[in-house]
Amino acid sequence: MASLRSTQRIAGLGFALPAAVAVAGLAFAWPADAAFIWDGDASGGTKIYGLLNCDSPGSVTAVSDAQRGRIWKYDKPSGSNRCESHGIAVDGSKYAFRNGGTYWFGWSSKLSSTVDNNATFQWKSYGDHIQNWPVVLKTLGGRTTMIQRQPGNQVFTIWSTPATANTWNHYTIGLHLSDETKGGWVELWVNGRQQQFGDGTTRWACRTFDSSNDPKWGVYGAENSRVVNYIDDLKVGTARGDVD
Repeated sequence: MASLRSTQRIAGLGFALPAAVAVAGLAFAWPADAAFIWDGDASGGTKIYGLLNCDSPGSVTAVSDAQRGRIWKYDKPSGSNRCESHGIAVDGSKYAFRNGGTYWFGWSSKLSSTVDNNATFQWKSYGDHIQNWPVVLKTLGGRTTMIQRQPGNQVFTIWSTPATANTWNHYTIGLHLSDETKGGWVELWVNGRQQQFGDGTTRWACRTFDSSNDPKWGVYGAENSRVVNYIDDLKVGTARGDVD
């Protein structure tokens, strides 16, 4: 996978999304006390999510794939701006990610279109926040792109690679959560290979936590196009081995 050779700053990018609260917790320890947190298998139904942000006629449904079995289908129709899941539910309660914790998110994705969108994955801020979305994956200019937002609306494209429709790719994102300006970090692995960021590192130092943050999968943006995001292998843990 290709990565950007230089870090590009982008001005004026911002998403406004509905607010929500989280109500459960995790004591942080990594990697010595690594723990599997959540299995997002489609056989569990939509109750495995915190909630859904997908207005009709869009839908989040479990469908059958000949090779993979039951997978998620996020179907965002033309004329709609989003079809996403918001947060995860553990033991029936919406899970709360903690400042100071290290978390790993793993999933496989197949997009029906490489049209520009705002996000296919968001690490989204809620509550009394200043970042809105510290980290997103999106399709931009025919490339799968990771963007990181710092306080003061400093927005950086830190990685990208050519995007291909109707192709499965596995993503693993590691996040160490911190509300300090560069106290946290993000790592990215694609199809089992660690990616290098625009600054030449494999661990991007940044602020990754506001008052509350949740993961979001699906399709956000691309309002004038129908986009389907098929997702499989959804997992969350405190070590990369939990989610690969």
